[in-house]
Amino acid sequence: MQLHPHYIANRDYHLSVGDGHQIHVQEYGATTGIAVVLCHGGPGVGLCPENCRFFDLERFRVIMFSQRGCGHSTPHDISQNTTSELVADLEFLRNQLGIEKWLVCGESWGATLALVYAIKHREHISGLILRASFLACNSDFEWLYTTKGAGAHFYPECFNEFAHDYTDWHALLDFYQQQLKSDDQIKASKFAKLWCHWEQVLCHGEPLTNWGLQEPHVGLNQARLMVHYFRHHCFIEEGYIAENAHVLTHLPMWFIHGRADLICRYSAVQQLAEQLNAQLLILDGIGHSSDNQVYLAAMRRAADLMYIKLSRDQCKA
Repeated sequence: MQLHPHYIANRDYHLSVGDGHQIHVQEYGATTGIAVVLCHGGPGVGLCPENCRFFDLERFRVIMFSQRGCGHSTPHDISQNTTSELVADLEFLRNQLGIEKWLVCGESWGATLALVYAIKHREHISGLILRASFLACNSDFEWLYTTKGAGAHFYPECFNEFAHDYTDWHALLDFYQQQLKSDDQIKASKFAKLWCHWEQVLCHGEPLTNWGLQEPHVGLNQARLMVHYFRHHCFIEEGYIAENAHVLTHLPMWFIHGRADLICRYSAVQQLAEQLNAQLLILDGIGHSSDNQVYLAAMRRAADLMYIKLSRDQCKA
């Protein structure tokens, strides 16, 4: 299954959301189509125009945005930058665009944001498509940043270089925050590279090779944002998603997850999908990265099936 063809954005603009922040927004596809908003990963990655190709743009109206502090959103700052504020930005964007209900699509951290947003604003959600979902529980952070995680067992030499002998993930994230906010930019960039290298190994199973090809501040900003969110438990209570997701059981939902994902635990997502009676597409032998044909085909398949479901619901209404 191939992705849909390349398209040019219908609109490309910045929207002031308050607190001095402006978010970068792009819109693609049919203005009268089923509205879908994409929540990118990270935190801190920024929107990826290529992701509009999961959707048939003659049938969907695709809205992408870079969350506060990343991509082309301004400023690159962690102040006034929490999950609650990102949820408010999503709702502000929906209101500004005059959309009553939209399909929410999220990947990794974006799936976290999508779920929190949907729980708080379920009356404006038509459905959810979630890839490689991160649920932001203590066990998820232990999986990423302690020797209990699969990554540390598969890549112990990389983990030892990354962890600096810290065994507690809270202390490790405190340590990285101190290094990343250093006034010594060489030192801060060094630790940003270590942070991004560990992410790259977990995601792709290979060392970071393109650090010198990007501007140093891009990786530094992403590392700062991730540490900022993860140090604060993504600004949500322990178990918040699992305890509140029952309010979403009336919605059509697709979870797509690689069984070999070293960043986001498959078992936790499998349990949540079962709890919600949601569709779960399991990708055997696939990890976290969507840069392969199996993952891309799965995303398009979910989008196509969701369109059929939502179209039928519209006809019944």
